[in-house]
Amino acid sequence: MLSIFDRAVEASFKPAEGGYDFRCPSPWLLGSWRIYRVNQAQKERLSEGLRSRQRLVLRLLVGCLLIAAAFTAVQAKTDSDPAVAAVFVIVILAVLLAIAVVQHVYLMRKIEPVLAEVRRPGEHTGLHEQIVGIAASISPLPLVLGGVGGALIAAANIKSMFLALAEGRIGLDIVWSLLGLLVGAALTSYFAYLAILKRRLRHRR
Repeated sequence: MLSIFDRAVEASFKPAEGGYDFRCPSPWLLGSWRIYRVNQAQKERLSEGLRSRQRLVLRLLVGCLLIAAAFTAVQAKTDSDPAVAAVFVIVILAVLLAIAVVQHVYLMRKIEPVLAEVRRPGEHTGLHEQIVGIAASISPLPLVLGGVGGALIAAANIKSMFLALAEGRIGLDIVWSLLGLLVGAALTSYFAYLAILKRRLRHRR
């Protein structure tokens, strides 16, 4: 039976004439995904790079979740200034961006030698196809960690907002807390949407 990582890796490949179509992210992180036709040997080498990327993302997300959980626990026991929550949200966003960049650079460096053997990519994909591709290739654990992390950020900022309202601090404090709440809700919604897409894709098989 395939492991969670292996199932996520296999979702990046589609059987095709003469081998497999490999769905590869854009080298520039943001942009259309590309389809490469690869043989069995190339697929195995690409799969190893994908599994390594999955393990790296898991470690980074665990660290991010622990930070979010610790901050939420502190917020629950103290009357922290909402500005502190705002700084935390900014830090978390910076960390998430760093995770996205680090894991992408790591993956591209791993698979670049294999892609160099392929003459040229095939068709490009649109935004919807890219999101579906992410849902198909991401493993369940990062989905859970990402969703829980977003929920913790939202919870911490909800508490800060209620404290500001109770103390009559109407103004920038509320704005910062609202911004943090929106960020947390957006992260939770994104990972929840990926989970729904992943479930739909599994049922179609």
